[in-house]
Amino acid sequence: MSVSIPASSTISRRSFFSTTAALAGSVAVSPLLTNSAFATAPLSGSQVPGIYRLKVGSIEITALLDGHLGVKQDLIAGFNQQKAEAATKAAFRKNPYPGSEMAIPVNGYVINTGDKLIAVDVGTANLFGPSLGHLKSNLEHAGYKAEDIDIVYATHLHPDHVGGLIDANGNSVFPNAELITHEVEWNFWLDDGILSNAPDGMKPFFQMARNAVKPFEKSRTLVQNEQEIVPGIRVVGLPGHTPGHTGLHITSGKDELLIWGDVVHLTAFQFANPDWTIVFDVDQDLARKTRINIFDRIATDRTPVLGMHLDFPGAGHVARDGNAYKYHASSWQYQL
Repeated sequence: MSVSIPASSTISRRSFFSTTAALAGSVAVSPLLTNSAFATAPLSGSQVPGIYRLKVGSIEITALLDGHLGVKQDLIAGFNQQKAEAATKAAFRKNPYPGSEMAIPVNGYVINTGDKLIAVDVGTANLFGPSLGHLKSNLEHAGYKAEDIDIVYATHLHPDHVGGLIDANGNSVFPNAELITHEVEWNFWLDDGILSNAPDGMKPFFQMARNAVKPFEKSRTLVQNEQEIVPGIRVVGLPGHTPGHTGLHITSGKDELLIWGDVVHLTAFQFANPDWTIVFDVDQDLARKTRINIFDRIATDRTPVLGMHLDFPGAGHVARDGNAYKYHASSWQYQL
């Protein structure tokens, strides 16, 4: 059976579908296909390692996936089902709540300046079950060893960011690293008075933070906003999620990028609804204000971002969308 393509230089919807239908009919009766045998292969049943690389000027950054955790709707302050459906439809996303909870990633990053290897947040280790705790193995898949890391920078001391500092016996996973975090953050989680007055539901978070940082008591540095941790990488204060929550602004040549920690937890919702917060925000009102301010700033400056809970690898841009915002994931960086 022969099929002719319309001579017109413009292929209309009707001519396209009539042509493909005819082609499908010719394929259906092809003796080549009816006489062929196809090999079978078992399904792998697992995802490939969570690794992605990008460049900022001369600085190379490797994104590492620790895994995913589930967020139930009742953990989102301000959640509205109708707005959630509208946000996912506008972004051409699948329903983020096929069951009772939405899966969000836990990302970490390794910055290679050429002189230093800096791990920015190191995942959960064994604190939150089998869907997490894969950052160390993905670090090795990326060609690094924990012993290679010179600095671990903690955007904050929540367990999904610093749990991976120690192994099951409480020993340091990064034996040659200096731990750097904000002074306000350190003092908050290590203050016995704050711990004693904390709600019972928060007290385990204090203990997990203290356990994680214990091996670094003699190898830690506390920093302030705008301070450089190495040349070209400075601390950006982003308070609210925790009192000393920070990001890192990276500049190299004409390029720049902001690692913003936990400014966003819910890629599907919080750009269209930036006033929505999550119960893990220590100061929800301040977290909301910080998020809206940083959205406005990076949309104006067109600064690319990396985020610990943005859809892996967490790299993208933010643009204004009326009174709200849109997130645009970055395309694959083909050459480094």
